[in-house]
Amino acid sequence: MEAKESLERDWSSLLPELLNLIVRNLTEISDFVRFRTVCLAIHAAKSLGKWLIGLSINYIKIFDITRQVLSLLNLLKDHEIPIPAYDCDKYPYWKGPWQNQMGVQMLCYGPAGCRNPKLVFYHLDQNNWSELIIGSDYVNCDITNCNLFYLDGMLFIVLRDTGVTKVMDVSTNTPAYIIPPVEGYLTKGTEYIMAASGDILRVFQYCDPSADLRQYCFIIHRLHINESGSVFWVEVDNIGNHALFIDMNGGFVLRACDFAGIKRNCIYYLTKMRMGIWEAASCSVERIDIETGAREQFPCPLEKPQGWFVPVL
Repeated sequence: MEAKESLERDWSSLLPELLNLIVRNLTEISDFVRFRTVCLAIHAAKSLGKWLIGLSINYIKIFDITRQVLSLLNLLKDHEIPIPAYDCDKYPYWKGPWQNQMGVQMLCYGPAGCRNPKLVFYHLDQNNWSELIIGSDYVNCDITNCNLFYLDGMLFIVLRDTGVTKVMDVSTNTPAYIIPPVEGYLTKGTEYIMAASGDILRVFQYCDPSADLRQYCFIIHRLHINESGSVFWVEVDNIGNHALFIDMNGGFVLRACDFAGIKRNCIYYLTKMRMGIWEAASCSVERIDIETGAREQFPCPLEKPQGWFVPVL
């Protein structure tokens, strides 16, 4: 009887030490997914008292409410990277990166409504902070009225009112160049700046007022530098062997050839989300062919997914 009862014991009640031993011996991502499906204990251990505040491709950005600690969490592995506090008197909020740049994390520190928050970078390899001083004469507006993007050591500051993009070199804390706004710049929408194999892409997401308001439209520009050194955005309808992934936290680029089933020159985004706010209806995934505009929808197993997550072992 005792042997029979031990065989019928609930696997989800295993001790965390045993769960970690099992996890370390799983080598396939599909095995991790199946393991998490049947094992509620490891999910609860990683979720209790933690607030999801964004995604960074391979890791989820979380805030431990009990300990007041920021960290990066890999859901499929027992791997969490704590981010030390920079300014204990002000509340932190994550600003990036959304790309696969785990080496540097960009955060802002400041109370709600603060016009001049501290913009800081945490360097994981060096375990230290650096603060970026943005001169008011350079930005010439409230920093909270800008969209900030960090890519490969460069900070892109997009002025929402005008569409002008000002770029700073983070390593030297100096202005690099100014990009004029695109023709017909729209102020109502969501903007993303992403890196794609050496190219810098600007993706603007909006609802077409002449179409179904539930349907998103996208405009893509590539950063171009001519022979005279002038920098400007050029609209494109082909991003080659890449695919864009958009969610309410940001966006990133993947090479389609690296992932089975991903179609090149397409945008994947979550529907039933209007300007970062979820609607009551269930969600689906929509794929848009950038060149032809053809749309295709796929069912989503989650009612309100937070965003895209690329698992790594």
